[in-house]
Amino acid sequence: MSYSNLAANLAAYTDEMSFEAISNAVLQTKLMEYATLRSGLRAGTSAVNIIDVEIAAQPRSCDWSDNATTTFTQVDIVMNELESKQSLCPTSLREYYLSEKLSASAHAEEVPFEEAMVNLYTQKIKNHNELLLATDLIAKVEAAGTTTSQTGPSDADSILSDVYALVDAIDPAYAGREDLVVFMSPSNFNLLRRALVAANLYHIAPTDSNDVLDIPGTGFKAVKLTVAVGDINTMIAGPSKDVIVGCGLEDDFDQLKMWYSQDSDQVRVMAAWRLGLAVVNAAAWSYNGL
Repeated sequence: MSYSNLAANLAAYTDEMSFEAISNAVLQTKLMEYATLRSGLRAGTSAVNIIDVEIAAQPRSCDWSDNATTTFTQVDIVMNELESKQSLCPTSLREYYLSEKLSASAHAEEVPFEEAMVNLYTQKIKNHNELLLATDLIAKVEAAGTTTSQTGPSDADSILSDVYALVDAIDPAYAGREDLVVFMSPSNFNLLRRALVAANLYHIAPTDSNDVLDIPGTGFKAVKLTVAVGDINTMIAGPSKDVIVGCGLEDDFDQLKMWYSQDSDQVRVMAAWRLGLAVVNAAAWSYNGL
């Protein structure tokens, strides 16, 4: 593959796939599966509208009398405008592509080089976003939620009681909702799964999912979340749909592009996206204090 073909293929592919690639990197995070999405938000602080309705019933009559109340509130979300830029040597890229194409691991299948490069960057941006959102969510819950004051990291003997303590500590007004979750690190998630098996509770809702577990007798789901090293022992619980994740993705400011720069003889990579998180009522959540 020549320099010109390498560069032309990368540029043409990213011109076509730029929006899809950056959308996947922003939208396909684990937290996004449970949160509420708001798109088209600009960088800086935006006020997101929240609507709620209180329904009342009265005897039916032929006249008109309002007896329900709709309320509009707002929650501020700070949108971060992020970017990642890199310069790559086209010779190194070509050598990597040729060696990978000829390697035994390639078998009989061939993924176009430009697709492999875009997939790699998309996955790395997604990993960054997962960590960013989880860190922000934990910080907001710890700033306003109710703590169970857990005395030490969970282990195989304590994980069940630690999780149930979180469930019991959330605002009772939210107890009947169907979006209740306990977010935890992969290590605590694995501890919980083994504890459920040991306690013979696994048969209640058997699952082979490596990301979600039903917590027996609670209506909560345990969800594995990518967290920072300092938050490995942290667990939080609350109504997931009250987590608002904001993004752009409604204009051309969010993109992932690759092209060949002749003036520097380099392949340039530029990704740009907007992302932010807010919690409607962080006081309704609980956290273990670790």
